[in-house]
Amino acid sequence: MKSRSDKHMVFGREPPIVDARFPMEISSGVFLIPDKRIPLIPNIGIIVGREYALVVDCGLVVDGAESILAVTRDLAPGRKNILTITHAHPEHGYGAHAFSKDAVIFYNAAQKDYLLSSGSHLLKAFRSYFLPTSHHYLLDGIEITEPHQTYAGSEVSIDLGGRTALLRTWGTSHSPGDQIVFLPEERILFAGDLVVERMFPIVPFFPPLIGVPDINLAQWECALEEMVEMAPKLVVPGHGNLGDTDIVEQVIGYFPLLRRLSQDTKKTAAEKVASIRQFQPTWENPEFIGPALGYLDQMTKSVHPVQFL
Repeated sequence: MKSRSDKHMVFGREPPIVDARFPMEISSGVFLIPDKRIPLIPNIGIIVGREYALVVDCGLVVDGAESILAVTRDLAPGRKNILTITHAHPEHGYGAHAFSKDAVIFYNAAQKDYLLSSGSHLLKAFRSYFLPTSHHYLLDGIEITEPHQTYAGSEVSIDLGGRTALLRTWGTSHSPGDQIVFLPEERILFAGDLVVERMFPIVPFFPPLIGVPDINLAQWECALEEMVEMAPKLVVPGHGNLGDTDIVEQVIGYFPLLRRLSQDTKKTAAEKVASIRQFQPTWENPEFIGPALGYLDQMTKSVHPVQFL
């Protein structure tokens, strides 16, 4: 990532278009389109049952989402398609318009509310903050596409035909309505950006471009702890390589360190960032350390501070 100014950062030289040509079968009938560690491209899942195929995330760009839909048809001929989005940030689901006529788009009500209230603002922020000017054309014509159906409450199970997928949300964590997709029989967990692998977790605090943060680190930690308790054999992070519960526990270990350093009045901001980088020197995206410290600083100064666990 290159800094254009103190308030503008650019992610990646490659356009964030999902390459769906080579899906990996990570379990029988469960496929992964990997992010290849390219910024602003998520890991994408395709879960095939006898009657339905469930697609988990579809990327930022409609062209890429169309290629995912085409691959899904090839992998699951004759099935009805369902698209779910792990959360409402643009790089995970703004290509959803490609699925609007050929699939049921389904996720939780809180996520829908956040998409409708903040989706256009997030898109503008992506254009001005995260994408180089040469990639702005990719966002032309994107339509904020709301789901056909939503579920209320914390979880719902979907019968895909011989295979069950559990959708689970903890409300606001990394963003309002974050959800995971868990396959209880196969013990495969699609975690979205609640978990990233060998990267500093994305705490999306970027005022004034994105405004008041819709984040709750305490709730995020609860979600991570429950994911470990689910004992998945395979964890698909929002970004990065596959792993097991170790990659979840690494994120759990990061947040207390972040909080301790945020409360250290003797260190400068630069010293805090340096200390955190030493915690995991091989992790990518250190650009997200500063926003995380900024979020915690705002919470400390607020009238009603967040009560961390």
